[in-house]
Amino acid sequence: MFLFFLRLIFNVLINSMFIFQQVFIFITVGSMLIGSLNVLKETRLKRIIAYTSINQIGFLFLGIASCSFSGFISSLLYFFIYLIMTIVFFTLLLNMEHVKTKRSLLYLSDLYFTPQFSTEASKHLTLTILSMAGLPPLAGFIGKFFLYFSAIEARLDMTIFFSMLLGMISTYYYLNLVRHI
Repeated sequence: MFLFFLRLIFNVLINSMFIFQQVFIFITVGSMLIGSLNVLKETRLKRIIAYTSINQIGFLFLGIASCSFSGFISSLLYFFIYLIMTIVFFTLLLNMEHVKTKRSLLYLSDLYFTPQFSTEASKHLTLTILSMAGLPPLAGFIGKFFLYFSAIEARLDMTIFFSMLLGMISTYYYLNLVRHI
């Protein structure tokens, strides 16, 4: 769906892109705000990932809001990086089970027992979560770096400020997931 949306914007709206720039900025900041603040009170893992996905859509729209070709390319790069991270996360999460109850992991507190189930899987899950947070040597950082670079080129200073502020909040709950592991 996102690729169809990018294709529509790139082919149809490319000449009138700057007319819709304020709408894309509103979607960017609004999506990041909803995703970052709602996840802070969640305890169910799948809902946490749903809210983080809303937050990540905001980062995707950051590249679109730059209204440049480099913004589109950086959005596509970030989309594929986040797609791979999400697939790895759900593959690991759905193949783990609670040590005592032998059920799938549902709550944030269930992550405490993942090292007892499989230390290798918990290491991979930790690396995936840290990459989703966008910490420097990992793939998520590279995607966010290019998104911020295209936003800097487009002079979206206030949008960058709000996205970095909300990015710090999202880094907090990603690190909270790692802490539970």
